Amino acid sequence: MLHRYFAVFVLALVGLLATAAESRADQALDAAMEPIWLRYWMAISAEKQCNEVTFTQEQYDIMTHIINQRVQNAISAGRRGTLIDEANDRIYDIVFKYGCGSEEVGPYLRLFFGELAPALGYHPSSLTLPRLRLG
Repeated sequence: MLHRYFAVFVLALVGLLATAAESRADQALDAAMEPIWLRYWMAISAEKQCNEVTFTQEQYDIMTHIINQRVQNAISAGRRGTLIDEANDRIYDIVFKYGCGSEEVGPYLRLFFGELAPALGYHPSSLTLPRLRLG
């Protein structure tokens, strides 16, 4: 009888350890994907600020779906909101300091138009992206 209790205890302990290891792996994936999520939302924020765009909820849903695919749905909803706020703050500071036509903002606008805008069927009438020196 004592052996059964011990076996159940050991199985429970193994399950607990496996869950903890899986949780750490999930947290590591979250941390690895956060810069990607942040970069995409900085691209959205750059488009909003530099081209005075207002997106619909449907457009936000489409862009969020694309970004979630890129980050393998690894980031929790609460953390995503925090990262969106951080992206907006960072882009505001960059645009204020360097301007929309700068080399600092250009990569975000190119990311937006290269990966997000096509899914929206979105084509601004007059936009000139800055040409950056490569290399």
